[in-house]
Amino acid sequence: MKLSKFTIRNYKGIKELTLNIENISIIIGPNNCCKSTVLQALKQFGSADKKLDLKYYNNHDASKPISFHATFIDVSDEEATLHGLRASMHEETKCFIVRAVYNYGEDVKRISKTSGEPTHDLEEEGWEGKMGGGNNASHFVNIFPEVIYIPAVKNASDEIKNTSDNIKTLTALYREVIHSLDEYTEAETKTRVLQDKINQHDDEKIKYFESEIQSFLTDITSTKINFKVNVQPLAEFVSTSVNPLFNYNGIETELDFQGNGVQRTFIVSILKGYRKYKSKYSIEAKEQALSRRQLIIAIEEPELYLHPQIARIFKDTLYSLADDNYFQVIATSHSPNFIDLSKPNRTLAKASLNEEKKVCIHQVDSDIYGLPDDEKSRFQALLKFNPHVNEAFFADQVILVEGDTEVVALRLIGEKLVQEGNLDLDTFNRTTVVNCSGKPTMYVVMNVLNNFGVKYTVIHDLDITEINAKGDRRTPAALKSVLTINYKLEYLANIRNNKRFVFQHTFEAEMPHDYEKGSSKSFSAYEYINPKSIDQMPIGLIDIVKSVFGITLDTSLDHSNKTLLTRYVKASWTELSQAIAEWQEPKAEEFVRRHWSG
Repeated sequence: MKLSKFTIRNYKGIKELTLNIENISIIIGPNNCCKSTVLQALKQFGSADKKLDLKYYNNHDASKPISFHATFIDVSDEEATLHGLRASMHEETKCFIVRAVYNYGEDVKRISKTSGEPTHDLEEEGWEGKMGGGNNASHFVNIFPEVIYIPAVKNASDEIKNTSDNIKTLTALYREVIHSLDEYTEAETKTRVLQDKINQHDDEKIKYFESEIQSFLTDITSTKINFKVNVQPLAEFVSTSVNPLFNYNGIETELDFQGNGVQRTFIVSILKGYRKYKSKYSIEAKEQALSRRQLIIAIEEPELYLHPQIARIFKDTLYSLADDNYFQVIATSHSPNFIDLSKPNRTLAKASLNEEKKVCIHQVDSDIYGLPDDEKSRFQALLKFNPHVNEAFFADQVILVEGDTEVVALRLIGEKLVQEGNLDLDTFNRTTVVNCSGKPTMYVVMNVLNNFGVKYTVIHDLDITEINAKGDRRTPAALKSVLTINYKLEYLANIRNNKRFVFQHTFEAEMPHDYEKGSSKSFSAYEYINPKSIDQMPIGLIDIVKSVFGITLDTSLDHSNKTLLTRYVKASWTELSQAIAEWQEPKAEEFVRRHWSG
């Protein structure tokens, strides 16, 4: 049984929000946009709490109930039989759709949907599955996945005390090992003999204590009381001896001496190891089924407290849990390095506040957002060679460029604009420049950012030249390919009101005659731009950079394809005239991957 959809209404800072859940789901977004609240809501949904305090209601307004809805898919026959779910499942989809509604001052009402549209609504029609346990459907608490919530700011040492669920889990594992030993059975027999002798004691102080209690009880009731000492040294031995020691340079230290990063990682390690152990070694069928109760690790900022290299390892560990049918991971993150869109069954959701200051989510399907295989491959390759692409999901302003040369130029010129007082430092710092490694990958990245609602500016070469790199005249077919890719880039930028600017040939062609090309284009750009002031650089280049950073020009740049092409058409360039005449506008559905509404 796997959670696939989760809806929250009127809980804390969330008015209404629906999230699609995959094997691993990463929630990103700025501070104070309720990312952690999603994890807390999931934990609350699976709790046994019957009522919620007023502080949990959105804006402290209890006129509307708090409600949680969840859809579970892949419910096995074994799970349906064991938990008695068959009569509570949705008849048409065979999913388990359940809700919990908290009207203020009343006990929670849990119920499942058995018919009608498989939506997360608050109507009465179709919600007829009782699930057992009375109106509260308390049996649901035993069915709902076990949610292990690991917050970001809470001291992780609370979760590693001997009384915590995590250490109890570790203790239970070793208790089973010890109980299987013949020596343990022998010791247990001797312990019972010891207990009998203790209970036959003749200690004067204890006898006095017992008699005083009995005399008080006799005044109220005729009941007699006997005290029996239960000696359990073996249980104490097992629980106190399971003490993980960390060896570093030959020195062993206990867990509470480790940093928070190690402690948080250790918690996840316990959960993973114990679940797989129980699944493999449980003998009874019922015990196996119970051990396979879905586990959801809800962790805030997994990268917190970890060295970058260790954070990458921890990321790989968490992502590997997605390949295990017993785990789902839902994490919040502020780290671009924690996003991995190159694998299936992952989803990335970006939380933000809309103009009304309400939390909203931008999310599309996990399969690299519906991209066809060839585009998906390009995007995956880009991420492997340039993981900084993920920074686009976190930045306030994103600039997409074709290569490293443009990255160097924009950053250097941006710094100079700040120094000369033409550009706000905060705007510059909140801008991320992304190298898309060419146009074919650039329009794939634009599709992804469009679906996430990320605002961006794209800069690319127009690449309309008479002579190709080999020194030959370009054919009409080659020019038509350039017209097509330029059209796609313009269309994708305009469809979500993003800005687009163009180097009319290439970046190098924008440079003056004294620009020296070297073996490294990006280093050549650095050597040229670094010693110069703004007024010493080409006005065309500076106008593009200023426009990209939002600096108003006396005359706005018009870089539409239609306008730019008129500058190139001439009687002697017959190949371009033929290409324009023969070129056909591609259909939007062939290259636009649209998964947003509006």
